Amino acid sequence: MVLASKKLLVGILVVIIAGCVNHSRFTSIDHDKSVLSATGEPEIESTVYSNANPQFYLVKPGDTLYSIAFRFGLDYKKLANANNIDRNYAIYEGQALALKEASAPQITAKPAAKPVTKPASSSPSKSVTKVNSSSAKITKAVNELGSESPGQWKWPHNGNIVRTYKSGSSTQKGIDIRGSIGDSITAAASGVVVYAGNGLPGYGNLIIVEHSGSLLSAYAFAQQILVKESDKVSVGQQIAKMGKQGDQPGLHFEIRRNGKPVNPQSFLPKR
Repeated sequence: MVLASKKLLVGILVVIIAGCVNHSRFTSIDHDKSVLSATGEPEIESTVYSNANPQFYLVKPGDTLYSIAFRFGLDYKKLANANNIDRNYAIYEGQALALKEASAPQITAKPAAKPVTKPASSSPSKSVTKVNSSSAKITKAVNELGSESPGQWKWPHNGNIVRTYKSGSSTQKGIDIRGSIGDSITAAASGVVVYAGNGLPGYGNLIIVEHSGSLLSAYAFAQQILVKESDKVSVGQQIAKMGKQGDQPGLHFEIRRNGKPVNPQSFLPKR
């Protein structure tokens, strides 16, 4: 009788403890997000900036239309149309951009007025972001690409893939490739550098190359950038040196079509 009572008491305690552990009140919000590779080693965690999709974005120093469109997953040409920005794609500090796309310029929309934050005697160039100095060159170079397929693609680095693309994911918009600090990173296809800098949260030193066929390739977490905006690059040309992604050497690589992430391995040669 005593033994039966003890067993009953133990059973009740087990049920109570299990209920507490699985109750949302006692469940950790920060779940373990680590992923193991095929070799059993932890994969490089891809830190990609996420945003609650605000309706407007205020341009900051160093922003370009290309980097803003990339950050919010938009086609830069359609973003320009939605904000009545001409084909030079020039933007200025403090400008409010509507984060939306339009197939044609919004004729009825009123362009955003430049905020008056400095005395009239101040030089206008001081409130203009760097995009204005290179946008004309970039536009000219991009127009020469045409709209045909970029043709041959090559791997930007021959290291092991430690994280793959996942459609619809906010943290797996591309692939992560492991290597060593200082390794050569090369252009995956011929194109024009439309962004080279570190102004995008979660990407470190980043290079964005535009290719024909409305395609972009992006190379994140570089230790050193070896190209500048408006440079034409050839497939296989070194454009950067590998840096760290988190605490591991690695390259985060993306391909986007019309501003939207696509699977890079659909373009790259099979290994």
